[in-house]
This record gives sequence, structure tokens and C-alpha cells, in this order.
Amino acid sequence: MVTWYARSLRLLVWAVGLLLIAAGVSAASEIPSVVLRQGDRGESVCELQEYLAIAGYMDPAADGVFGSVTQQAVVAFQKSAGLASDGIVGRKTWDALLSKAEAASARTYVVVAGDTMYGIAKRFGVSVEAIAAASGISRPESIKPGQKLVIPASADASRAALSRSGAELLHWDVANKILKSRATIIDVATGLSFQVQRRGGHNHADIEPLTSADTAVLKRIYGGSWSWARRAVIVVVGGRRIAASINGQPHGGQAITGNGCSGHVCLHFLGSRTHASNSLDADHQRMVQAAVGH
Repeated sequence: MVTWYARSLRLLVWAVGLLLIAAGVSAASEIPSVVLRQGDRGESVCELQEYLAIAGYMDPAADGVFGSVTQQAVVAFQKSAGLASDGIVGRKTWDALLSKAEAASARTYVVVAGDTMYGIAKRFGVSVEAIAAASGISRPESIKPGQKLVIPASADASRAALSRSGAELLHWDVANKILKSRATIIDVATGLSFQVQRRGGHNHADIEPLTSADTAVLKRIYGGSWSWARRAVIVVVGGRRIAASINGQPHGGQAITGNGCSGHVCLHFLGSRTHASNSLDADHQRMVQAAVGH
């Protein structure tokens, strides 16, 4: 089952266009109604912690326990947002936190000599109008060197080149919409495959092996022990084969129990970023490229 986190983050990616991704849908409409407070546990707390990390109010580790550290982070955020600093996460706090996370994730581009708005838009795969709206520019033809632009991710990014073998190099903005629930992961080096279910993820996908047998395959791929090492993989979903990269270290929260995997693992695509630092992981990006042509 796709969690509220996955649903809200899809809208986050669509709606704010790295603002975070303008698609005409309000992220606030998917803000969870659950109220969280100190002492709570579970997946919703884990997602709260990840949002707080993105917004810069706590370290990236998310353990799903609303303890004193999370309480302090919530209070600090509430104070900065002008909200009642009671440490209770209700709708107003969720709303403000999502907006803060969106702003924290925004990409900027500094105009250089010779740039045109059309050329920049083409380079990033978005429209001139989208960049102008996100940047508050009324005359796109008048940009100047040194000017900072907000680049929204494309809600309608075109499919990237399809390799002769059938593996697509798709940008995360597109792959994020395709990978909604279950998928098959094929390890490029060994040819071993296993089934996964998406748990959530906003800058990249968080996935879990579907069964204990799938976990055993994942561990076998890594030589019998867990590892943060990146590996080139192909994600098979919806009849498509997409180049990607995984690590093999379960961590953080989990939604599936009894699968022998204590946590989830990360699945990266072209242009996907880490959750906490909002930065590209060079090793993951190299593995994504390595998966193309297999």
C-alpha cells in the first residue's frame, strides 16, 4: 500500500516544481490529518523527522520515535515559523513544514554571459514560463549575467533516450511518477532479481524487499552482508526498464514486517538527490549511468 508519505511527496514533486514543482495542485491538500506529539512512534514520525532534516532543524537520522530531540526540533521550527511552540504537530505545523521543505529543496541557476531563457529552459527540460513564474520574472527576455533563477523540475519531462537493450535513462522527476508501488529490481552485475515495494521517498525512492526470499536475494547480491556500496540496477515497472542505483544497507523506517529486512534501502535515478542534504550522490549517479545499455 502506498503510504500517505508517498502520496504527499508525489504531489510535492508535481505541485511545487522545485519550488518544488508546479503542476497546479496544492501540496496542502495532501497534508496528513494525523497529529503527532512526544511519545508517538511509527512511520508518520519517521516522515516528520525526514521533513525536519530537509528543512534544517535536525540531523538526518530518522528512527520513527518522537523523542526529546524531535520535540526540540519541532519547537524550534514552530518558533521560526511564528506558530505556537507547543511541540505538537498539527495541520498548521505540517503545512508550514512542507512549505519550508519545498523552499529548502529549490534549485537555483546563475545566469552567465550568452544565456537565454529559452536555452536555459531547454537545458533543464522545463518551460520558459515555468522558470519565469518560479523566479518572479515578468520579462524573460531580459535576464542578465549573475541573475539567479529558480529552476522548477519538469512535471512533463520528456522520456530520455532508450538504449538498444531497453534500459531507459529517465530523470527522477519522471521515474518518481512511474514507480508508485511494486517493482522488480535486476542487479546488472549478477543478473539476480528481486521484488520490492516503494515505501516513500521524495528526493529518491525508499524501497523494501517484498518478502524474506527477496531480502535473501538482495543480501546475496552484496555477498552475504549488508553494505552501503552502490550498485547499478534496472528497475522493471509498468512494462518499462529504467536505469537506477541501489545501496544494500537497510536503515530508517519500514512498512513491511516479516521480510527479514530491518528498514528500507535507497533507490536512485538520474538526477535524484539525498533526502537530508538535498545533493546529488556522485557514486549513485555513476551507477545509474552504468546501468544504461544493460
